[in-house]
Amino acid sequence: MLGQEKIFPNCKSRHKGLLLISPSVNSFLPRRIMSEKSDPKPEQGPSPIGEISQEPSALEAFLDANQKRLLIIGILAVLCLIGYVIVTGLQKKGRQDAAAAVAGGRTVPDYEALSKEYEGKVAGGTALLLKAQLLWSDQQQQEAITAVEDFISNYPEHPSFGNAHTTLGSYLQQVEKLDEAKAAFTKSAETKSATSSIALLSLGDIALQAGDPDKAKEYYDRIITEYEGTHPQVKGFAQERIKLIGVKPPVEKAPEPITPPGAVTPPTNFPGFKPKPIQPAPSIPATLPVRPPSPEPVETTTPETAPEAETEGATTEELPDLPKLDVPEETTPPAEGGNPSE
Repeated sequence: MLGQEKIFPNCKSRHKGLLLISPSVNSFLPRRIMSEKSDPKPEQGPSPIGEISQEPSALEAFLDANQKRLLIIGILAVLCLIGYVIVTGLQKKGRQDAAAAVAGGRTVPDYEALSKEYEGKVAGGTALLLKAQLLWSDQQQQEAITAVEDFISNYPEHPSFGNAHTTLGSYLQQVEKLDEAKAAFTKSAETKSATSSIALLSLGDIALQAGDPDKAKEYYDRIITEYEGTHPQVKGFAQERIKLIGVKPPVEKAPEPITPPGAVTPPTNFPGFKPKPIQPAPSIPATLPVRPPSPEPVETTTPETAPEAETEGATTEELPDLPKLDVPEETTPPAEGGNPSE
């Protein structure tokens, strides 16, 4: 029965006995346990499955606390953006105006004034390079070299910085300053500019001129490998120069003496015989002078003078030179049907 305790002497458990429950009580026990689990305790209250918090989120709390600051920051950002657009537009317009001014230059004084007006800007450097080109074309070579050197020292960020080294090297090469030209061409090749391949070609030409074909071929090979797809025309020049390396220039050969036809050359290996030099045959003109035939004498006939007409009243004494003519006597014609002797 409930509440009774029975002791099992053979049980090795530390418990002395087990509580035995009768079957009638056992059937009632699950219902009671389930009712205890389902019925909440009065002091704990109901426990819902999910709770919805009515408090504001962290973002909303941050925005409420910093609303004024965020508004000020937004206004400042808009103002900065507007200022950037305005400044960029003004700079672009200034560059366009400067480029137009440089394009309008025509003489050395024009480019000199423009280089000073836009000093430190791209337009000023461009005006300095154009000034150097005009000086070189006017045979003012040293002044042109000085202008290019000024550009290189004052405009290292200019887009034509590498091209200026190639121009300087070309000017120095033409005035036979090969060491300085090599230094300028080397600097241009290092910049990887639009004219770096031309600088390598010039370095190869200088090496070939100095008698170093191996060094020249090295420069030409660099053009073929480094500028294969970008500078095809300069690559073709390099390939042509490689083909000419080791080829000796033609030497003019003295003309051999001409032996006249039918002449016999004496043996030169006969002991004690010294051949006499063969005198060249006299030059025969290509066309012999032809004497024109003398003209045959032409028979001239004296024209007969016609007798002059008789003049009235003229006598033989008055004209002694006139020949006497035999004039036949006048005869009367015979009558018709008659005898001529009658």
